[in-house]
Amino acid sequence: MPVIMHFSTFLKLLTQNTGDKIRDLSKCSQAGGFDYYRTSRDGVASLCGDSKSLEFVKMRIKAMAPENAIDRNVKIAEHCSNWLKKQTGTGKKAGKALWTSPKKIFSVHIEPEICLTQGGTNRILAVYPRDEPRINRDQAGAGILLIQKSYKAGSGPNKFGILDAFAERAYWSPTNSSQSILDHEITMIENELTKVLAL
Repeated sequence: MPVIMHFSTFLKLLTQNTGDKIRDLSKCSQAGGFDYYRTSRDGVASLCGDSKSLEFVKMRIKAMAPENAIDRNVKIAEHCSNWLKKQTGTGKKAGKALWTSPKKIFSVHIEPEICLTQGGTNRILAVYPRDEPRINRDQAGAGILLIQKSYKAGSGPNKFGILDAFAERAYWSPTNSSQSILDHEITMIENELTKVLAL
């Protein structure tokens, strides 16, 4: 059975140095795992798709997140709220997707938090929730390509992006290097997980 990781975990791996990446992948043989960003993901999705207030979202995070995750998740929601206030379009719930690697060693659960519709176009963004290291254009572009590979077409055209929450900056386009980075990352993750899981 493949390892299933959230898209935010995949983005984290994209931005890590090799040693940290290998250490994190070595933990995949252990059952379970703590979803550190779950409350902010749900919160940002409700800011956009359910028109909930930031105060409501912060209250929910404080009620549901573990003590050591409250401050970070509140800050993510605040930064995403700041970015959303500057945008146009109607917010709605984004669809979900599951992408499976070529050798079926791992899958990525893609659950974009933001969808803004304007003029028939859906602008769909997944949030990069970490403050350090910053995600760069090449890495964000690799993430966008992965979303494009797996997302089911909905009503109207879709434009995909990655929102760097702490920078309050959206990336919309892959670079010339993004496909190579994505291919390299997928191969590296499959190779490491093959060793970790003794496949």
